[in-house]
Amino acid sequence: MQLDTLALPAVILIVITSVILVLGWDWRVSLGALGLQYVGVFILVGMTWPQEMAVIKLVTGWIAAAVLGMELVNLPIDQSFQTRGPISSQLFKLILAGMVVFAILSFGPQVARWMLQVSYEQILGGLFLIGMGLLHLGISDHPFRISVGLLTFLSGFEIIYSTIETSALVAGFLAIFSLGIALVGSYLMIAPTIEEGS
Repeated sequence: MQLDTLALPAVILIVITSVILVLGWDWRVSLGALGLQYVGVFILVGMTWPQEMAVIKLVTGWIAAAVLGMELVNLPIDQSFQTRGPISSQLFKLILAGMVVFAILSFGPQVARWMLQVSYEQILGGLFLIGMGLLHLGISDHPFRISVGLLTFLSGFEIIYSTIETSALVAGFLAIFSLGIALVGSYLMIAPTIEEGS
């Protein structure tokens, strides 16, 4: 199956899911968006890597989302940030996400001139995930949101790095790194309840 024809829909999927993650609705919606985001990452990575290796990104992302979700299910209601927040906060986050989109669209063509072996969709998807991951890290303080921001940032890096390096060993290390982020994030979510119990 040629994944090149799905490159533009993958970029659109990445943009939509990243904006949903930054807006920070219910954690169930965020986990679903994270899982869909990894489908877009799989498509963009699969344009340069063999599909057997690109599936590693998809499966790793889904496992990371499942690990975070299992801890969120076990958290008490008051610690699982069920509230949406004021509308001004959501509007501010949406404006910031729009600024990231415009920044990526403005200097994406210049990056495409530097990296000739990378398709324009891979550049857009990778840079957008890096930008949205950094934005997420800048506006969040909850371990779940920080973990999602780090996973988003790492996904963008993996898209661009996959065009340079096609080693299975590197793919394995990046997968271990993603799972490590999810495990540390899940531990940090449950740590306050462990301290209260002791």
